[in-house]
Amino acid sequence: MAAYGGEWWCMVAGSAMECSMSESRVSAERRDVDPWRFTGGFLKSILSGMIPDEPAYADIPWTPVTKPLSQSKVALLSTAGLSMKDDAPFDMEMERQNPAIGDPSWRRLSADATSDSIEANHLHIDTGYVLRDLNVALPVDRLRELAAEGVIGSVAASHYSIMGYQGSDSSTLENKSGPEIAQAMQDEAVDLAVLAPV
Repeated sequence: MAAYGGEWWCMVAGSAMECSMSESRVSAERRDVDPWRFTGGFLKSILSGMIPDEPAYADIPWTPVTKPLSQSKVALLSTAGLSMKDDAPFDMEMERQNPAIGDPSWRRLSADATSDSIEANHLHIDTGYVLRDLNVALPVDRLRELAAEGVIGSVAASHYSIMGYQGSDSSTLENKSGPEIAQAMQDEAVDLAVLAPV
């Protein structure tokens, strides 16, 4: 995953985050990624048939960065189905009953979340990795390091999680949960969000 802010370029890979200053605008290198690498043949055959050949949207509505990264408050958004242990977990039973749908709700995560304070509820990833190292799905330690080094201005008070798998209907995530997360970030004066997909 790459994120661009002003002249800074950050790359997140697993539990590592690396940022560097660029003298000129950084352009993303195109790479082919095998999205089915860890799913197995059966799941690949089901899910690949559900994905349209053409994207639903021609353009992604990116918002321009308006202030230096070193002055920006940054939040994380994970697709790993994370919740705080004292919050309701994501509904995996619904998906077990109907594999064509996933829980479209979202959860607010504390900025000081650790592997001991969260639960990972997701049928499509090995949550054991997340429980051993939260940074695999929510790179909070890397973000704190960037704040301590002055690379980013601050870490937001909250981070967010969704269940990335939505099956054949992502309309609730798109039309309800997404706008609610955006509003929550605006309410906390978040300047930048880093997507941590799993």
